[in-house]
Amino acid sequence: MLHWRHWSVRTRLMAMTALPLAYLFCTFVWYAYQSRLSEVREEMAERGPLVAKVLADSSEFSLVSRRYDDLKLTINGLLRADPSIQRIEVLDAQRRELVHAAARAVSTSPQELRYDEAPVLKRLMWVSMLAPDGTPYQKDRPAASGMTVETMGYVRVTMSPSALLLKQTRRFYVELMVGCLGLLACVLLAWQLAKGLDASLQASMRALREADDEKRRLIRKVNTAVEDERQSIALEIHDELNATLIAVRLEAQRIAAISPEGEARDKAQSIIKLALGLYNSGRALVRRLRPEVLDMLGLDGAVEEMMRHYDSARSGCRFDLQAQGDFSKMEARVAISAYRIVQEALSNIVKHARATQASVQLSLEEGELRMQISDNGAGFDPAQASSGIGLVGMRERVYALNGRIAIDTGLSAGTRINIAMPIR
Repeated sequence: MLHWRHWSVRTRLMAMTALPLAYLFCTFVWYAYQSRLSEVREEMAERGPLVAKVLADSSEFSLVSRRYDDLKLTINGLLRADPSIQRIEVLDAQRRELVHAAARAVSTSPQELRYDEAPVLKRLMWVSMLAPDGTPYQKDRPAASGMTVETMGYVRVTMSPSALLLKQTRRFYVELMVGCLGLLACVLLAWQLAKGLDASLQASMRALREADDEKRRLIRKVNTAVEDERQSIALEIHDELNATLIAVRLEAQRIAAISPEGEARDKAQSIIKLALGLYNSGRALVRRLRPEVLDMLGLDGAVEEMMRHYDSARSGCRFDLQAQGDFSKMEARVAISAYRIVQEALSNIVKHARATQASVQLSLEEGELRMQISDNGAGFDPAQASSGIGLVGMRERVYALNGRIAIDTGLSAGTRINIAMPIR
């Protein structure tokens, strides 16, 4: 479901670098586009009223003298000079059209057009002019001298954003091209960095895998050496110590047989008991060092014998074994490792789990030895409990054979250990 888990290291590094760059680039493009639109709106809001005001001020004389042709020439020149002006209309005081001119039609929706209007004002200034005798020429002059202002028409300017948008679009494309070049440079740099980091990481991973393989080979050699040394010690105990104890017991029995009743016979009987106890202890030690049943009965038989031993010890826990497959042809090093793992797990159950029931499942499936060791004991918290030597030893034995181990546990939830190891 999560495809990124299957990505290579270089792809992940590129994604980690490219995604922030792509986000920054998209933010930059969006901001540049919006800022250009804002500039167009602000420029239209400033230019429209200014053009209408200037044209209204310059149209006073033309309207008074009714020189509409001159006014139209002025309007047409203004339209050619400023492509953002779509239409100019000159109206009289009753808003009847006197002069109009429009630029070439462009594809602009009516909602995008902006209309600005300014009044054309007529200013009258009264000047006192006297005849030589001191009498005024104009006898009908208003009593109050000065300037009179009246509205004689209007100038309406229609602004279109098309030309301004075209200019700002060109600027935006330039910025976009510069941004794309910068993004491309960053991507190439990120690619080179990812390539270098990937090569360095791959080299480190190869070195780590080689070190791990070397560690596993060393662990296999150590385990083999330990098992060989255990076998040697077991043979020494079996052949030397136990044989000597048998001889001691036989001599003590002969002494007891020829001695009259009394202290000598009692001492001989004590020696017999001590020799027998030491012999049994030696046999138990030999079985622990090198289980003979593993060679005679195979892994399943050896585990069954081990579980009978724990049952006879009256540990308060009932043990159950389920085995499926032919374990007689299993490689010796796999069998002894599996036996030691089960031995350590059962020992932990007896010592720490306080369980009342435990089970061991052995099966041969798909070229693997699969084991499940579970109990209903106290369990432990994997996040807080530190791995003891037993768990570490179990993991190392499994990893040394290129196997897998999973421990499922929790407080008051029991423990379940799943192990899979190749048998070849």
